[in-house]
Amino acid sequence: MDFDIWHLTGQPGEAGTWAEVVKRSSLHLVLNQKGEGLMMDAGTRLTLLPATAALFTTGSQAGLMSATRFASESGHEFLVLVIPSESVERVFGPVGPIMRRNLGILRRWSERESDLLGDLIRPPIQPAAEKAWYLAKTLEVLSLHLFRQPKEEPRFFCSMIRSNAHRHVREALTLLEGRIDQSLDLKKLARDVGCAPPYLSRLVKQETGKTLLLHLRALRIEKASEMLSENHMNVTEVALEVGYQSLSHFSKAFSQERGMTPSQFMKRQS
Repeated sequence: MDFDIWHLTGQPGEAGTWAEVVKRSSLHLVLNQKGEGLMMDAGTRLTLLPATAALFTTGSQAGLMSATRFASESGHEFLVLVIPSESVERVFGPVGPIMRRNLGILRRWSERESDLLGDLIRPPIQPAAEKAWYLAKTLEVLSLHLFRQPKEEPRFFCSMIRSNAHRHVREALTLLEGRIDQSLDLKKLARDVGCAPPYLSRLVKQETGKTLLLHLRALRIEKASEMLSENHMNVTEVALEVGYQSLSHFSKAFSQERGMTPSQFMKRQS
């Protein structure tokens, strides 16, 4: 089975392209650990966010394909697995309908996928066994992603809104979800989406009934609720993790979103 694995990194504040690793007539899996990027091809526009997985294919004809990385304070680290479409068909048979169900979807990666990323970057075996080991891992990754059941997994926040909203709104909310630990930077968000800041702000409010600040608050509290449920961190640690420097501001925001304080929420989970 033919395949290529690319481990790509970039320095903080550095933008660039990764188009050189994207191949025609191929299936691509991106495990994005740090930084943000964008992939565009005929019929495909995919924004990449930290701690996400994405699957896409490229056509056989040359065209206006673009694969870029945005400047990021955290830098970039991501892995791209590239498999020719004919190799996929040779191993798995006709998987067109199965692939289309999972193509072009950005989703948070699982703990298992995070472990896979570490294994692929730092193989825990001797060099003599690397070829066979990489082949086995490639088949494992493809099996997980080609035959997964999206309807059985949690959807991204506001996915119903994003599925029906204007493209700029969908992309803005997707980007915002990856930046919950940062203050809202309307100018940067609008630039990454590709429109003017006032227009984006007005469009989001018009199509969703909520401002970007309210969306950011909801995203933060959704993530905070998940972390508090896991019971690995205290309230102060969770508040800092989702972008609140003040515990009182975090508690107020949590109460507005959940109707109870973080402490009351934790008691209900125990």
